[in-house]
Amino acid sequence: MKKLPVAFFLFMFLTAIVSGVVSYKKTLKCIDDDVNNALAMTLKELTYDDRVDADTIRCYRRFITIEEIRDTARIAVTTEMRNGRRVAWLRAEAGCSFSTVLMMSDQRTSGLMMAAAMMWLAVSVRTAGRRKGRHLSAVTEGTCYGDLWYDSSADRFVTSSGEFMRLTPMQHELLTMFWQAPAHILSKKEICDRLWPRKADASETLYTLIRRVKPVIEEHCQLKIESDRGRAYILKDRRLG
Repeated sequence: MKKLPVAFFLFMFLTAIVSGVVSYKKTLKCIDDDVNNALAMTLKELTYDDRVDADTIRCYRRFITIEEIRDTARIAVTTEMRNGRRVAWLRAEAGCSFSTVLMMSDQRTSGLMMAAAMMWLAVSVRTAGRRKGRHLSAVTEGTCYGDLWYDSSADRFVTSSGEFMRLTPMQHELLTMFWQAPAHILSKKEICDRLWPRKADASETLYTLIRRVKPVIEEHCQLKIESDRGRAYILKDRRLG
């Protein structure tokens, strides 16, 4: 896949995750507000100390408005030492699991965006596969070196992903020379005589051409061009060291 489909998939996927998290936290806050409000109303209605009995729990749950947490909501007694004295207070707890909160939260937007991201990914992979099959199946006459194909019938280089490599005419000529050379090695003189036959010294021009074509080749395949002490250049498979 190209960078744009991948970037779009990541954007949709991450947006779906963020949307889901925001909705989850919003629901969690509503639950916390509900149980805390129920506890406050319970404390106003009942006479209590630091003990919690069955009447307290029944009253507490009666004030809870969210039905899904009514049976699991509880009151906990928390104590700590303050100025040498043990202080106790009551704390409201929903007692529900992560999955319960997730099911209560509105995940429709997140789900739709996640589904859209997955569909985009599936279509992109399928399209890339078709393109690869179409281009590679079109290589009726050619050879392969590393993970790069040369289609001699169309005079084009085809990557392992099925894409035609975009090269300038001079870059294409140089890569073709490497392809046809024994062991894929070309001397500096061979290249200059072939590409710039009327130029007395084409060293700087060759250096510029090599410098510009290197990143193009390395971006699209596992091949690379190495210099042999400035006298020759070698087209090598990077996977072989």
